[in-house]
Amino acid sequence: MRNKVILILCIILQISLLSGCWSKKELDEISILSGIGIDNTDNDQILLSMQVILHREMKIDSQSGKRGKEKPTQIVEVIGNSLIDANRNYLLQTGRKGYWSHISVIVIGEELAKKGITPILDILERDNEIRQRTLILVAKGEAKDILMAETIDLEVVQAYNIKDMIDSSHNQGKSAKVDLHKYFLMRSKDFNSCFVPGIHTIKTTENISSLELTDTGIFKENKLVGWFNQNETRGLLWILDEIYNCITKVNYPGEKSDFVIIETLRSRTKVKPVIINNTLKKIVLNVSAQGKIARSNEHVDLRKTKIINEIEEATESVIAHKMEDSIKKGKEFNTDIFGFGEAIYKKAPKLWEEMRDNWDDIFLSIPVEINVDMEIKRTGLISNSSKSKGM
Repeated sequence: MRNKVILILCIILQISLLSGCWSKKELDEISILSGIGIDNTDNDQILLSMQVILHREMKIDSQSGKRGKEKPTQIVEVIGNSLIDANRNYLLQTGRKGYWSHISVIVIGEELAKKGITPILDILERDNEIRQRTLILVAKGEAKDILMAETIDLEVVQAYNIKDMIDSSHNQGKSAKVDLHKYFLMRSKDFNSCFVPGIHTIKTTENISSLELTDTGIFKENKLVGWFNQNETRGLLWILDEIYNCITKVNYPGEKSDFVIIETLRSRTKVKPVIINNTLKKIVLNVSAQGKIARSNEHVDLRKTKIINEIEEATESVIAHKMEDSIKKGKEFNTDIFGFGEAIYKKAPKLWEEMRDNWDDIFLSIPVEINVDMEIKRTGLISNSSKSKGM
């Protein structure tokens, strides 16, 4: 009897595994989207630029190994009173439902970002079809121009090209990287300050535009309030402990007006609120980093410990200045995008409850101490650089 029961249970289990895909979507019934651009129109409607992958053009000739001559994507522009309305209007124009699960990037137009993106974020956060790992950017200009720009030869889909740009530049400390999940986490905190990488078009030829990552958009209450330049962005990444591999140009020796390049191999930043007698005295940032000499000059003798120590000190000064510039700009916008409030909450939750309502004022006046410790671990295969003899 027991064996029969076990046999019946096994049969039921096997039947459940053969039930098939109840939510399947046929390829000829949907449009696979790779990227989305969102702008506002003159009458405050939503202009949705949807980059559609033309799967027939993506086919590769089995003998030549080359793709077709036609572009593998097409931009479809639709207008609606809201993001949902515009997406439904896409169905009216194409006869197919836009499939959002494969979207790599969402680009927000600059004018729309300045007016506020709360209604758009609310939809993106509620819709389970949109992956939370989708990258979000803000355009310097219109978002539709970003998706319509030419790709480089290494990638034929512009949205995938943008994703690759973000991944590589973030690893090198040149750009921030923010996906929907990270943005929602920043927004959910008490400070409601966020940042998003910026992107713009550049003219490569008379009629062709390419793309370039530029600056970092700073948001407060989901409105774009300003931009961090590249140096301020680098300082922000140092503070947030998001430096993985980057180079730092250091003037050394100063009297020779020459420079040394330090490549950071690893780093760690700790944010430490100093609290005495239940009063916040200051924020201390401790940076511990290791690097190597990537480029020296003829005036530097790397065999001398004294020289190495001086280069380390010069590098520490450059890093600290970038962090100071970032904090100064952040205070100008009155946006705590550095996580200072979160650090206070973790260390002293009761004190944070007392400070929360007045954090904007406290953030502007709280002193920040920066300590950088750079250790050069490697100097390369040669100790001295060759002197230039000219041409």
